[in-house]
Amino acid sequence: MASVKMTIAQPDLLRSTSAGRAVWPLAVATAFFVVLLVELALQLGPEWSFNPQYSYAWSVPFLALYLLWQRWLQRPAPLPPPSRIFAGALVSLCAALVLPIRFVAQSNADWRLLDWAMAIAVLLVSLGVIFLAGGRPWLRHFAFPVCFLLAAVPWPVRLEQIIIQELMRAVSAVNVSLLNLAGVPALQHGNIIEIGNGFIGIEEACSGVRSFQATLMVSLFLGELYSFNAARRALLVVAGALLAFACNLVRTAILVWIGAKRGTGAIEGWHDPAGITILVVCLFALWFLSLRMQREQRGARSSDEIAGKFAAVALPAPLLAGVAVWLLAAESGVQLWSRIHQVPAVNSQWDVQWPADSKPMSIPVETRNLLRYHQGAAGTWRGDDAHPWLMYFFRWLPGRTAGLSVKIHRPDICLPATGMVLTRDNGLRRMSVNGIDLQVHAYRFEDRGFPLHVLYCYGDVRAGSDNVGNAEQEDWTARGRLRAALKGRPEIGAVLELVVWGYRDDAEAEQAMQRELQNRLRPG
Repeated sequence: MASVKMTIAQPDLLRSTSAGRAVWPLAVATAFFVVLLVELALQLGPEWSFNPQYSYAWSVPFLALYLLWQRWLQRPAPLPPPSRIFAGALVSLCAALVLPIRFVAQSNADWRLLDWAMAIAVLLVSLGVIFLAGGRPWLRHFAFPVCFLLAAVPWPVRLEQIIIQELMRAVSAVNVSLLNLAGVPALQHGNIIEIGNGFIGIEEACSGVRSFQATLMVSLFLGELYSFNAARRALLVVAGALLAFACNLVRTAILVWIGAKRGTGAIEGWHDPAGITILVVCLFALWFLSLRMQREQRGARSSDEIAGKFAAVALPAPLLAGVAVWLLAAESGVQLWSRIHQVPAVNSQWDVQWPADSKPMSIPVETRNLLRYHQGAAGTWRGDDAHPWLMYFFRWLPGRTAGLSVKIHRPDICLPATGMVLTRDNGLRRMSVNGIDLQVHAYRFEDRGFPLHVLYCYGDVRAGSDNVGNAEQEDWTARGRLRAALKGRPEIGAVLELVVWGYRDDAEAEQAMQRELQNRLRPG
């Protein structure tokens, strides 16, 4: 009888002893992954903070840690990896790449290629450590929670812009059809809806892209949380995309109807409440759908899971310590380099002088929130030859976010969304205006049958700069970005965009714009 009691009590003793042995490896692994996530957040954080489209991404690292914890509780028995040398070399190489990635990113915060490079490096380091600790069974078991971090990485700019423009046009087209069916005359100009009392723009926030990316992340999380198979996870992702589009369509329909009935000024008060309400409805609908799809999973755990729960964990402690120390040293060096080369923009080399008869234009709240400039203004006026003019001027103080706001919001990206058609890209032109050497980009558009010309300049306004908007500062190639990083150039910039309607000849329009710049630009 005593032997029977001893047999029954033995698993409890084994459980407590094994649990004690697993505490320290789990603590060390958690600390190591936290260091990796902090490094990734330093790289992607500016985009998450300054681009409302990716504000959801701050939750992704915490959700990834939670999924890793859930997988840890169900881990299989570890096996020795087939090759420790290869895995260790891969981890070391990817950790070494963090330094050049972070170094170049300090002066090129808008370069999303670096974001993806950093995310992939963090993923490979994480998966390599997991492989060294538990072999192929652990690599397969923990792969999805680690790869879930990719849901927080910003999409490539061109792909993102294509999807944004297509969704905005689709939303505008549906809303125009609904307004016409309701007896409200409406016309579509790109993503601009013309009604009797003004124009209503379907901004990026109403396009469905932000909700689509957030619901994509939530769909992936719920699929992993409920352990769905691949088919159910794919179905959940598709359902999330359709829900995001449908909910944003309802949202914009409400806002457009309010604008048609109460005037375009009434939209601002309803914009954010409608957006929050629709997003909450979308997420709860997705959660309800995932609950309906959940399979019964009340069976006993497999013997592999039970064995893995009590198996000893052998982490490559020297490698973890070395990588962690290297990451901290690399980040400290990058931050020190940036501080040494930081230049305060006390005086700018150039400024603008608005015409006396110019009419100031109000800049929409969405635009202000998106660009996050420190100084900005817009205005219109009539020239001496009766041509209508429009000018924007924005300035950013030192920081890493100017490039995020400027370089992906250029005329060739934004104006087609308003219904204008880009008919000619005349490329970069060098202009000398009042002793200021400018490098401007010239475009020609068609605005509902009327020619429209644009001169666009992104320039450096630091005190002591030799040029403004010179070829080096406009060089967004890999070589130009590397050159900017070696000089430690922070993102300090200004945008000048000059628009004129009515000139049929490009050369005549350029001459008129140069004359206008002579009257508008002044040395700082």
